[in-house]
Amino acid sequence: MTPDVNVLVAAFRPDHPHHSPARAWLNDAVHQAAFKHTPLVLLGMVVTGFVRVTTNPRVFKQIDALEDVLAFVDTLLACPGVSHQASGAAWPGLRDLCLSHQANGNLMSDAWIASTVLQFGETLCTFDRDFTRLLPSDKLHLILT
Repeated sequence: MTPDVNVLVAAFRPDHPHHSPARAWLNDAVHQAAFKHTPLVLLGMVVTGFVRVTTNPRVFKQIDALEDVLAFVDTLLACPGVSHQASGAAWPGLRDLCLSHQANGNLMSDAWIASTVLQFGETLCTFDRDFTRLLPSDKLHLILT
């Protein structure tokens, strides 16, 4: 299982409107990973997006300290069963996904995440319904709010 940017942001920020369901999902995912039921994979692009959003004054009036944001990621990565996955070989999948779904513009970041999820056989956890266009239902877990 791998979280989308929006799930990490919501789980991290107590003032986020979806904090409770995101935090509950993340706590459960960490627990499941620790007991080797389902690994928790943090994609490189997702981690980068998480840091970008939480430290951006155009997104939040009160941004988070970079040290706190990075410590959150480090804490997750220190948990048993949690790993970081770079997406260096995702280009062929991204290219095919973009062509088959006519993904462009604002959908590009989602397409990159989706192609990486497919490449590594993961399931994406997100609030973002745009992924229903990009991923088969067995590779998508929507947190409903």
